[in-house]
Amino acid sequence: MTDHAFYTLSITTAAALLAYIILWSGLQTFNANPTKRFLRIWSKLTLYYAAYTMPVWALLLVIGRVQEVTPLLAQLSPSVVLMATIAMGLYFYTVVVQPNCLRVQHHAVDLDLSAPLTVAVLADLRIGLYSGKPRHIRKLVATINALSADAVLITGDWLYYPSADLVGQLMLFKGVNKPVYTVMSTSDLRYQSINTTKQGQPLLKDTLASAFDVLDINYIGQQCTSLPLKCAQTGNGRSRANQTSSVKGHPNTRTQTNPKDNPVVAVLCGWQDVPKQSSDAKTLQVPSKVALSAEIAQATKPVIILASRFDSISDLPKLLQPRPLLITGAAKAIQKNILKAQKKQDIRRIGNQSSLLDSSRMGKQRGLYQHGSAQIFVSSGVGTRGLPFRLYRPTIDVLTIR
Repeated sequence: MTDHAFYTLSITTAAALLAYIILWSGLQTFNANPTKRFLRIWSKLTLYYAAYTMPVWALLLVIGRVQEVTPLLAQLSPSVVLMATIAMGLYFYTVVVQPNCLRVQHHAVDLDLSAPLTVAVLADLRIGLYSGKPRHIRKLVATINALSADAVLITGDWLYYPSADLVGQLMLFKGVNKPVYTVMSTSDLRYQSINTTKQGQPLLKDTLASAFDVLDINYIGQQCTSLPLKCAQTGNGRSRANQTSSVKGHPNTRTQTNPKDNPVVAVLCGWQDVPKQSSDAKTLQVPSKVALSAEIAQATKPVIILASRFDSISDLPKLLQPRPLLITGAAKAIQKNILKAQKKQDIRRIGNQSSLLDSSRMGKQRGLYQHGSAQIFVSSGVGTRGLPFRLYRPTIDVLTIR
């Protein structure tokens, strides 16, 4: 009688878990507002929410094997049960636990600045299906606010199938107490364009560009500003950086400040990628990289370039001294482009002569590299895309630039 009751309880629990996974992932797929690939997103979310049920599945497997509830479970060897339990535990850890193990890594970079500058670098946020839950963003914002940094630089890749309420999903970023500068990745720009009608009107109320305006995040695609950032107090007491379109060291600030209080030690420029479709480039009105390269060449201060990808580094002026510092994320496309550039020029990791691609773990690929046109810092990122698990901890990189 006990065995029958346990069998009934096991079957009921398994059915409830499957119903939860299928139905909840389906509801979250609609919330992700997919315009295409509905079934693909559903399958990814099914894998994601299945991870939360792994402890229960592991418990049912172990008890079912001990109690020999079914002939199939009775035939399983202890080693098979142990391996299956470990696999479930690892899957639960990489999907549920690892993304919450945020860490801070400190790095030193020499750029011949007149005074040290500290920036916090975030890459590959991927807010949407897996990352960017309120608990993730709260922890991220609290960690950033506790850092002693002059500014926060975000290398793009903001989105990965976000909800329709984009501003609401990103609103917690308004709590950052430091100036935030960002560029958009190609995927971010495509998200802007696919949600636009032929007449140029947005299909959704919220776009990433409008979200930046609401959140006081400075979007610097193909623009430059001075560092340290000249800040003005907004009405809510938050410091907001003032932007300039010139790199000559004379920012066009919205509020007059005393230059002696904020000496200019570097120039920050956004290196914006544009989707291949010409209509996207026309709609987004992203300036030419050739013009930006010429502007960088005229800079009177060391240059820091914020980019989402490595693609167009060959367009940078090669005779600048000191060479610019390019800050980017460790996306797969970056690895491929660095491999291509490595065949033509010497790319090496500082303190390690091995190639950037010698390591199979992206966490080890983070760091500072030397290139013929610039120094390159690769940040491993904090978000998740593709399959829902992470093999390395999400990381905020803090650069002390001297």
